[in-house]
Amino acid sequence: MNGPPRSVPSSLPGEPSEENAAPVIQDYKADLASVRAANPDVRLRVDYDPMLPGDPILIVEYPPPTDDPAGRDVWCDSDHQDWSTGHAIAFRIKPDHAIKLSVSFFDRNHVAYTAWTELQGGVWQPVRVAFDQIRPNPYFQRPDAKLNVPIDVSQVKGIAFAPHDRSSGRLSITKFILSK
Repeated sequence: MNGPPRSVPSSLPGEPSEENAAPVIQDYKADLASVRAANPDVRLRVDYDPMLPGDPILIVEYPPPTDDPAGRDVWCDSDHQDWSTGHAIAFRIKPDHAIKLSVSFFDRNHVAYTAWTELQGGVWQPVRVAFDQIRPNPYFQRPDAKLNVPIDVSQVKGIAFAPHDRSSGRLSITKFILSK
């Protein structure tokens, strides 16, 4: 990755130490085997960043938005599907420019939960999505969703994310972990 070195925190808020590691949702160690985008114009690759030594990161190059609201979604299969030992999802992200990012998943009841966060451009930043603050997606629910029941993260098959801006761009994202 290009650019001058920047100070990056060695851990995320709520990120476990190596001695006390929490489950990893997705870490890209199987390259792109568990990561996909429905739109072929969304380019995905796994790489490394010298500012974050050790773990692979996912690089996403995405096109401008289209009429398809899911046209820039990226889906990551869960390596660990029982999220009930955690209280949140945590990861780091570095978009090339300021964006709003959505993070979504379907719980055991097939309810789509989505959180949106505003991100700065050009810097690594931590994101933490707490299960007690995320809400059902107001724009999309599957027909088989059991609404009006408590969130159940005991079986989550994957996590999705998407940029929400008016241009094409690129972002880098670290592994998704469960956080206390």
